Amino acid sequence: MFKYLDHHAQLARLRELWHTAQSTSFYQRKYADFSVPADWPSWQALPYLSRQELYDNAWPRTKDMLTCKPEGMIVTATGGTTGMARYSVLTHAEWDRFCDEQARALQLIGVSATDRVANLLVAGSLWPSFLGGHEIIKRIGALHLPISANIPVETILRFCREFQPTVMMSLPTLFIFLADLAIKNGITFPELRLIGYAGEHMSPAVRDHLRRGLGEQVEIHALAYTSADAGLMGYQCTRCAANEYHIPTAFQLIEIMDMERNCPAKTGESGELLVTNLARESQPLLRYRIGDQGCYTRQPCACGDRNPLLRLEGRAGDDFKLGGAYIGMQTIERAVETVAGQAGISPNHTLCIADEGNQLAFELLIEAGDPQAAADHAAQVATALEEQIPELKVARTKEYLARLEVRFVALGSLERSPTTGKVRRLDDRRVVEE
Repeated sequence: MFKYLDHHAQLARLRELWHTAQSTSFYQRKYADFSVPADWPSWQALPYLSRQELYDNAWPRTKDMLTCKPEGMIVTATGGTTGMARYSVLTHAEWDRFCDEQARALQLIGVSATDRVANLLVAGSLWPSFLGGHEIIKRIGALHLPISANIPVETILRFCREFQPTVMMSLPTLFIFLADLAIKNGITFPELRLIGYAGEHMSPAVRDHLRRGLGEQVEIHALAYTSADAGLMGYQCTRCAANEYHIPTAFQLIEIMDMERNCPAKTGESGELLVTNLARESQPLLRYRIGDQGCYTRQPCACGDRNPLLRLEGRAGDDFKLGGAYIGMQTIERAVETVAGQAGISPNHTLCIADEGNQLAFELLIEAGDPQAAADHAAQVATALEEQIPELKVARTKEYLARLEVRFVALGSLERSPTTGKVRRLDDRRVVEE
């Protein structure tokens, strides 16, 4: 269903995009010392586009990245994990192409015209997911339940119990909350067969939690690897692992870069992803630093699709510094997983790090259906944290650690993004010293 373009055809398309981008004042300045790329080395020599540049130069702040007037376009936004809104403008034809590609991705994971689809994505704030969900479901021809994630979760549960969707689409954060309440209240969804998630990674522990709460019969798939900035970047077939995606080579170029050496990553090596949308001309995104890291598997997929497989490996920079070491947030997730599902404990959590009297305060907040009953498991999580992070033991031994505290809080009480609904995973309040 997805066309395959080889590198020769992709490079020809990139040259066309280069000329289109040169009609903007932004790219004229950015590429003033470069000429049209004649080959892959000259393309890879071009400086990447940062998220800050997109923030600074996007309409309506300026028109410096636009190749046409904004009339007749749609504006979308993404705040990512930083809360800094980055605006994207698309022509309606480009928006339709984005939705066409996403609809193909959903069909590959089994969504069809016979389904009842609960659209539990986020609406408003220029966020495109709910609108895109509507367009995608319409293209597939399924029955659409436009519920959204913007209403109380108890109301979402009521709608879902009444209409019994066969497919639910939302963020992992909301699915966790739904599963928490379903477990607490003994609610089941016997007709639900597929959960499609987007916006965040979903760990095996979270998948287990969702099946406990929403039904052991449920299949769980990523809706796609996508962003408001770049559109569809990857899609899954039924043979893909949870973190693997085919790249739609006729729609997207994804490069794997070793940012420390400022060169393409070697074959099979992990690196940071640079994305170029091959179909977008109104606001070209060339070598866009999307903020994720991964690697190409270099193995053909058993499904027979020629489009290559990309393995996602988390957010680039999704870590914090402790005792001179960089600690990935997946380490915190593993500690929470040791108790998730017990005493109504949810996988949703927020790590708060602060300086208290020149010592480190390390507080992990975890949602639970019954926080008082869950408190008995706090010591188990704290032990897991020290086992996963040796620097915490060192800090305690050297009396650098003011406190290591694990605290359980009510379901839904952790801070969430007002735009995406995602739980804020890290709240690092320490003073940054240059």
